[in-house]
Amino acid sequence: MLAALVKAGHSNTRARRAVIAAICETGGQASPADLLASGRVHHPALGLVTVYRTLEILLELDLVRKLHTDDGCHSYAPSTHHHGHHVICQQCQRAMEFEGCDLETVVAAVEAGTGFQVRSHWLELFGVCPECQTKSVR
Repeated sequence: MLAALVKAGHSNTRARRAVIAAICETGGQASPADLLASGRVHHPALGLVTVYRTLEILLELDLVRKLHTDDGCHSYAPSTHHHGHHVICQQCQRAMEFEGCDLETVVAAVEAGTGFQVRSHWLELFGVCPECQTKSVR
C-alpha cells in the first residue's frame, strides 16, 4: 500500500505510514476513529484530519474501499481485488471482500428506466458471518 502511495507521487510521512499500518492490522474494516486509535500506537501525534486525508488518497488509488454500516456511518477496508464487493456481518461488523458480480441485467434495467448512464457501482451484502453463526448456536 505504501509503495503504491509513493509511486503515485504522495509523500511517505510517518503519519501516513501509521494510518496504513492501522488499516493493514484491522483484518477487516475499521472506522476513522478506530484507525486513529490504532495509528496512534505507531505515531502518537496522529490526528483525525490526517486519517481522513490519507483515506481519501487511498480511496482514489483503489487501495481501500469505503463501506457503509448499519448505523449510517462509514468504515474502510483494504482492497484485495481491482473491482470487489463486500459482505458484512451485522453482528461483529467483520467485512470480507469478494470478487465478481453479475449485475448487467440490473444495470441495463436501471439505465432504461432512468435514462442514466451507469459508470460504476459497489455492492454490499449484509448477513451473519460463520463465527457469529457458531456463537449463536451455542
